[in-house]
Amino acid sequence: MKTELKPYNVTIRVFDPAQGAASGQDYVLPVDSPDVEHAIASTTANAASFTKKAEGGKALPVAFTCIKVEPR
Repeated sequence: MKTELKPYNVTIRVFDPAQGAASGQDYVLPVDSPDVEHAIASTTANAASFTKKAEGGKALPVAFTCIKVEPR
């Protein structure tokens, strides 16, 4: 059975949790996914993969949140 993928634009905010979500930067990423939940999960995982999380051997405070999902 072939799963039909739908196109979404998912907006992820990357921020320092000590400063709050409003301090972050937004990234709008296109994703083709079977549903909204999978679109959010895969886009958040990609954001985590490509964000700097350590410096000088120490972990940096970083958090991710999805703030918007729209069909493309």
